[in-house]
This record gives sequence, C-alpha cells and structure tokens, in this order.
Amino acid sequence: MIYVLDPKSLAVHARSHCEVEGSCFLITITSIQTGKRDRAAIVRCAYELQHYLSFAQDVLIEGVQMLCPPSVDGRGFWSLEDVIQIVCFRGAEADESAVVYKTATGTYKLGELDLRRKKTRHVWYSEHRLHARTPQVSDRVLNESELFLYAAVP
Repeated sequence: MIYVLDPKSLAVHARSHCEVEGSCFLITITSIQTGKRDRAAIVRCAYELQHYLSFAQDVLIEGVQMLCPPSVDGRGFWSLEDVIQIVCFRGAEADESAVVYKTATGTYKLGELDLRRKKTRHVWYSEHRLHARTPQVSDRVLNESELFLYAAVP
C-alpha cells in the first residue's frame, strides 16, 4: 500500500501504485509509537530529504537509499543505492551550483558547477549525521482505524 499526504487538505490517501520520475530517496523508518518497521518514506530530492531528516517526528530513521534512474547512474537500468553523503557546492565567483551524491556504488554530480573552481561546500546529508540524529516525539494520538503517516512532518 502507498500512503500519500494531500498537501492542501492534509488528508492521507491510500493508493495501490505510483510512478516515479527522476531520482528520489527511500528512507527506512520505524514508528516510535507502534514499533512497527513496515514502512519507508519517499522524498523527491536532496532538499526535501534534508527537511525530512530535520523535522520528521515519531520515527527512528534507520537508513537512506537513493533510487537512481538510468540517466543518473549511466547503467541503463534503475538502481537502489545506499547513500553515504550528499554535498552541495556553490560557486564563489559564478552563480552556479552542483550537488554531489556519494553512494555505496558510485559518486554522481548533478549541476553545472566546475568543481575545480573556487567554491563553498555544505554537507546536506551524511551517515554520521544520521546516526547522531535524536528522534523527535510529538504529542499526537494515533487513531489506527484511520489512515495516517508514521512521520509527522510540518
């Protein structure tokens, strides 16, 4: 089952399938309230991953994987790779940027910035930060007869 949050009504809907276009991240989660390990969260980009990791409540985050389309990994098929680090680079002299994804399988750069030039560096994700993360617990009460997401993200 796929649980989807409608951003307008904030209602949760259940679907039987979905389609993904481009890279996305699969986040392995465990519900703090129920102890269940039967779900994973999907976010569409590194920026949303950073937001999810900062604000997700009521879940232990066990790991992060990147779903890579053939256009990213160059292998001609989709792959699911464990993420080690995500770094955003911004040009010091030019208005260009690049995001570098280091996975257990490879390293991928998305963006036009020439990394040999002067730049700033900001780590958006690392395994070390994930393991140092303290889970946030909300005061919400679950009604298991209704559809709900394990992680409450504002």
